[in-house]
Amino acid sequence: MVKVTVGVYKAYKNGGRNRFHRKKTHKEWKHYFIDVDEYDTDERTFGSEWVSSFKAMILKRKQLYKKIFVCLECGGRFTTYVKKNQTEYKCECPICDE
Repeated sequence: MVKVTVGVYKAYKNGGRNRFHRKKTHKEWKHYFIDVDEYDTDERTFGSEWVSSFKAMILKRKQLYKKIFVCLECGGRFTTYVKKNQTEYKCECPICDE
């Protein structure tokens, strides 16, 4: 399974189910990711885990963002995960591939 990082945010640990967090609790780093199966790429699951502040900074650098791209050849629109400031998708269009 490959973990694709969707976000790394601070959240209250032991916050409870209420709107407001419990008193005397501190924010900790939480890693949100999508698990992609290596053998069956259609199977994806969402998950989260608590991480240390050092690991959170490393994961933030690897974080991917979901963006919409337009193919110049066929004019088709497709979404893919890319790095933060990436404006071009270097791989082939999945619509033209078919």
